[in-house]
Amino acid sequence: MAEPSSGAKNAVMFPKPPAPSPHQTWLWNAPYLAVGIFALAMLIITGLLQWREHDTARSALEADMHWAERTLENRLFNHLEFLRELGREQEFMQLNYESFQVKASRYVRENPEILAVAWVDTDGYVEWVAPNESTATFVGERLNGIRLTALQEALRIRREVVSPDYPDIDRRPLHDLILPVQRGSADLGAFIALQSLETLLRASMPTAFTTRYSLSVIDAEEREVFSNTSVKPSDRQISGRINLNLPNNRLGLEIVAYRAGGVWLTLLPTLLIVLLTAITSVTMLQLRRHAKRRAETEEQLRAAYAFRQAMSQSLITGLRAIDLEGRITFVNAAFCRMTGFDESELVGIKPPYPYWPPEEFAALQDTIDSALGGRAPAGGYEMRIMRKSGERFYVRLYFSPLIDTQGRQIGWMASMNDITEPRRARLELERAHERFETVIDGLDSAVHVADLGSGEILFANRSFQHIFGFDAVGRNSYQLTEACRPEADELARAPQTLTPDDLPCELFDGEIRHRLSGHWYHLHERAIRWVDGRIVKVQIAADITDRKRIDEVNLQQQKRLDQTSRLITMGEMASSLAHELNQPLSAIANYCAGCVKRMQAGNYQIDDLLAAMQKASDQAERAGKIIRRMRDMVKKGEPHRQPVALSELIDDTRAFADIEAQRSSTLLLVDIPDTLPRVVVDRIMIEQVLLNLIKNGIEAMSSLPPEDRQLQIRARSRDARTVEVIVADRGHGLSEADIEKIFTPFYTTKPDGMGIGLPICRSIIEFHQGRLWVERRHEGGMAFHFTVPQEDKDEHDA
Repeated sequence: MAEPSSGAKNAVMFPKPPAPSPHQTWLWNAPYLAVGIFALAMLIITGLLQWREHDTARSALEADMHWAERTLENRLFNHLEFLRELGREQEFMQLNYESFQVKASRYVRENPEILAVAWVDTDGYVEWVAPNESTATFVGERLNGIRLTALQEALRIRREVVSPDYPDIDRRPLHDLILPVQRGSADLGAFIALQSLETLLRASMPTAFTTRYSLSVIDAEEREVFSNTSVKPSDRQISGRINLNLPNNRLGLEIVAYRAGGVWLTLLPTLLIVLLTAITSVTMLQLRRHAKRRAETEEQLRAAYAFRQAMSQSLITGLRAIDLEGRITFVNAAFCRMTGFDESELVGIKPPYPYWPPEEFAALQDTIDSALGGRAPAGGYEMRIMRKSGERFYVRLYFSPLIDTQGRQIGWMASMNDITEPRRARLELERAHERFETVIDGLDSAVHVADLGSGEILFANRSFQHIFGFDAVGRNSYQLTEACRPEADELARAPQTLTPDDLPCELFDGEIRHRLSGHWYHLHERAIRWVDGRIVKVQIAADITDRKRIDEVNLQQQKRLDQTSRLITMGEMASSLAHELNQPLSAIANYCAGCVKRMQAGNYQIDDLLAAMQKASDQAERAGKIIRRMRDMVKKGEPHRQPVALSELIDDTRAFADIEAQRSSTLLLVDIPDTLPRVVVDRIMIEQVLLNLIKNGIEAMSSLPPEDRQLQIRARSRDARTVEVIVADRGHGLSEADIEKIFTPFYTTKPDGMGIGLPICRSIIEFHQGRLWVERRHEGGMAFHFTVPQEDKDEHDA
């Protein structure tokens, strides 16, 4: 077979340019005609737009006026609503000076047009002013002039009044929003908000609004009170007015639109259309000349492309060429086999390329940007790309400049190799280590690992380094954590005695305080085997400082509440205790006086005197017990739980309760089984709970006939660990709503109650790991139940 000639080879590699298309003159003249028609149409449209411009400006002004009216009225309404809220609280005596300062000062900060809020009496003297630093008015100052007249008018009609404007010390217009306050038919005074018209417009209207319009406030006498600018628009045809109908005051807001530009603006569109038409015509002439040169260039590009295609078929490495903008200009067959895309699907596209996975767009975009900027590393880029089927694989891409025959760089040539399998093995190890460090560094607890023998810190997370220093790794753990580590005798095991067979082993678990910072940490230490086989300790320290502080504050608060409750209870029973003490003291005085008279008369016997003195001694002991119980009840001390017989505890409580019961003709029925085990409680606390429940039951039966006033106190073993005590009355009972809220702090059903007795009782019972609840009795009245722990028989026997 004969070999093809050289001319035949060149014809295949460099195809002959196609024959030029026939010359058609009308195709070149049609664009000029289209440009002329377009220019005429634009001139007509420009005239219509200018005609509509004035109508659009008028519509925009009307819309902005409506918006401004709503905005100003809503803002003024909010100010009046705030004054009404203060008035309601003042009317029902729910407002004091401190709460007034807090609410009014906050409202003044949020609404800059309100300079101050004041409370004045009916004579116009200022009693309260908020905020304190306000200089608009002062405590003790008396309103005068139109301000006093407006106040008197508000008190007369008993409605909100807005005073006429008046100047402040800086000659700025102000007016008062006045809200009179009455209690019944009596006038208490009025709340006054001093409002600045200048600040009202500045705070209510955005800057874009005030720059477009000139704003003037007009009073009822058509007098200009305030204007936001001294520059008046030259064209006042586009303007309008808003009427603000305030209580007892009528203001108007005149809005005038600024008109930009002059007569030359109307001619500018026409000049631009003519100029652009001329430029377009000239440009089309230049494009016509350029078309011929472009056809020749395209033929050269086709020949060059065919040559590169033939050359690339001899390579097995994937090749890709891009221009200086990143557009793909060439890919060989090996590149297409790797990605699965045809050449036609790749050539001519710019980033993002179709073989880029969506999740890698950002990283791959950075890579191509650095390569185009000439910053490609000599070792190439490692990246993940995607086959057409969606399969992801990893490649290494090497970049080198693409130089043409004239020595100019025209792009970048990249060679690509598949490295999926080698990379997979390497990444598995890296990911395992990364997951470990990410999890540990994300903990709030301080974690570190140290060699158990040398004490060298092998690993420390971010929280540990924040506490002990970011150079912790490599340092000695025993020296670094000296201020926050347990003593040797506190460890569960001696570290030096551990062997590999003992691992893992817990060394310490408890709370410890940092001696330098004062922070509290929950420390947990374990001995484990490290990755290299040696024995290490892992320490986890969680900061519990806030929890310890909260627990301490709660304990102190509870103590204060308990003490307050006992003092209130003892205060209510003071008169009854005085009556109770009067009986033994009177008996002692009588016995002593009788003995003295017999001894003076010489008519006595030793046995009679001894009997009388013994009775006096018994009465003195009785008075001492009453005083001692009262002192124990009110004294402040740490809770001390100890075993005590429940019957003895209830008998001591009755010493107080019998006084109230006798005075109210209430019969106390106590049913305590003799076989009931002792309970482990704080005696004073449980006496306080019992006394509170008994008093509540007696008061609940105050409206019953004396013969029906019976209060039952029962006790029983609830289970093997707790004893249940029931205090049941026969009173009027509680509603469902009261039962749900009865243990809520400061909620009471008594006219003079404080609402802290039952919440304190519940906290005391919960402190004893018990429960306090209430139930409705079938025969009428309520039954309060609470449980307390009973004494452990094993501990008692031991």
